[in-house]
Amino acid sequence: MIEQGELLTLEDDKEYVVVGSTILDNINYVYLMDSNDYSNFMFCSYDQTDGLYEVEDEEILLQLLNIFNEQLKIEE
Repeated sequence: MIEQGELLTLEDDKEYVVVGSTILDNINYVYLMDSNDYSNFMFCSYDQTDGLYEVEDEEILLQLLNIFNEQLKIEE
C-alpha cells in the first residue's frame, strides 16, 4: 500500500507526494501532488500488480474529492 507522505517519481519524470489514500468499493486510491507545482495533482487507482492509473471517471473523481477534502479537514 502506498502511504501518505511518500514521494513517487512517475513516467513523466516528475516527483509526486502522496497527499492521501483511501479505499472506495474495494479499490485503493491515492491523491498525488507534484512536489514542485502544487497546481499539478491527480487522483489515481493503485494496484500492487498493475501500478497507478489516473482516474478519469467524473463520478468517482467527485467521490474522491469529497473523501480527500474530509481527510484534510480532520488533519488540520
